[in-house]
Amino acid sequence: MKHLTMNSMLAAAALVLAAGNASAETLKADVPFTFQEAGVVMTPGTYEIRNVSNTAKFVALRNTDTKNSVLMVYSSEEVSKELKSRGTPSLAFECSGARCAIREMWTASGIASYRFRGPKLAADGDSRMATIPLTIVKAD
Repeated sequence: MKHLTMNSMLAAAALVLAAGNASAETLKADVPFTFQEAGVVMTPGTYEIRNVSNTAKFVALRNTDTKNSVLMVYSSEEVSKELKSRGTPSLAFECSGARCAIREMWTASGIASYRFRGPKLAADGDSRMATIPLTIVKAD
């Protein structure tokens, strides 16, 4: 059942990306390490991030080379001090050992950021943050 759910999410992400979306912008990030999202291991590479719709709280994450995609559920929360102090669009990962997962995205506009839930990486709280710059590549 878990495998079916994951495949359904991947298929939905592919359909969304193929059909276009309601987002006003596409963001790009060059991620130099492996990370995990929605139960899928994502390889290093260039990723596009797009809102799926203006009403649903989903973003699609797509590797531009492999075309692998996942849908990520987010909540809107106050931007973290770390990202706000950078003052530029950024993607923040939580990492523990060799495992990483996206935790926050900020487009450098407004006081809210996208917060992502994901796998618990370190039971003992032994984790670190890695931040990647985002580029706005298209505004409709």
